[in-house]
Amino acid sequence: MNKCPILFFSLLGILSFSACQASENDLKTKKPNYSATYLKCIDEAVNPNHCIEQELKVQDTKLNIAYHEARKSIQPFRVDALKEMQRAWIKYRDKKCGFFQHKQSGSSGVTDALQCRLDETIHRTKELRNLY
Repeated sequence: MNKCPILFFSLLGILSFSACQASENDLKTKKPNYSATYLKCIDEAVNPNHCIEQELKVQDTKLNIAYHEARKSIQPFRVDALKEMQRAWIKYRDKKCGFFQHKQSGSSGVTDALQCRLDETIHRTKELRNLY
């Protein structure tokens, strides 16, 4: 379940409700943009966690680029708000994905948590790109 963090946007005054709704709809209708390397790895892997960890590095780089591009493209008075919003998103992502990893869930919980982190990173990259 991917919810657009409307509360953060409205509190910080970054995006209008309609822009956030469009972003949320895009996330619901499109699959994450996994790399071809990741898809091949998952198809062939005995240990999917390795594939997810490698893809997470790729997608985290894209996220960092999108964040820095967003910083450059917004008005200077919004930069601190963007920084606060990104920190709040990191806390949200960590709590959401941490939900899947529990000692009683075994190794599948680790995989689910990693996959959650990967998907959230891809979705956040799309959200940041919608800022500019």
